[in-house]
Amino acid sequence: MKRKISLCFLMVVCLINVLNSNACTIFMANDGKHVWVGNNEDEVPTLTYRVWYYPRLDKHYGYMIWTELSADEKLNKIMYKNPQGGMNEQGVFMDYTAIDEIPATRDPLKKDRTEEVVTDVLKRCKTVEEAIIYISQFNLLRLKGAQLFIGDAGGDYAIVHGSYIVRKSARNFVLTNYAVNNNHYEPCWRRDTATKYLAEERTYHLKDVVKLLGKTTQKKPNDMVSNYSMAADLRSRTIHLYYKGDFSRSAVISLQKELKSGMHQRDMVSYFYN
Repeated sequence: MKRKISLCFLMVVCLINVLNSNACTIFMANDGKHVWVGNNEDEVPTLTYRVWYYPRLDKHYGYMIWTELSADEKLNKIMYKNPQGGMNEQGVFMDYTAIDEIPATRDPLKKDRTEEVVTDVLKRCKTVEEAIIYISQFNLLRLKGAQLFIGDAGGDYAIVHGSYIVRKSARNFVLTNYAVNNNHYEPCWRRDTATKYLAEERTYHLKDVVKLLGKTTQKKPNDMVSNYSMAADLRSRTIHLYYKGDFSRSAVISLQKELKSGMHQRDMVSYFYN
């Protein structure tokens, strides 16, 4: 019983940490041919991470998630329950950005949900539309201090909070650390930099996405740094992963290839340092 209580406590702590992540930048670059999502994960420099892979099972799609790691190995064994983000074999991509806390709305006609929804969406949904239908049956009671970005290979996207859902309004999109439900845009140099860059008509290739990730990365001596960055090609289900603000080398992750290797996990640092 004590072990069960302890694990439950660790899971709650873990979930709170995930949903109150620090500064991040997420953007979609969609030129009609390519659909890219760029993601800078900005947190304290000491944090480390793990990538988890889950092949298709029964009616569920195959997917990958990424999580923080802890000095407590007991917590690491259950971190998969609280992902920072993920992508599935249909090209659905999800990740969080932190905001100032806003109370979640509780509809008495909906089910209360305190656990995260990322894994269930990745298992079940092949589009943003399907994800919204699934999510809309719940009161997302813990999603108060963060917004969940969802994008798909067709170029659709949505931003989900416990009190609102904002749907696609433009071809390209940038999300940082401000609430988007009331069209009030707080000052943010990362958002402004990315918005200006994505306003230009162009075909977006990997080099363009990486360039924008570099423009919006955070570095020391800031307290928050871009611990890892992703350029995700949603149509090919491929992620180009960069570590600690170093864009001179990348780890290329083919989700299709990884899923063929069965269920497995790998610490993110091992992609760069053996």
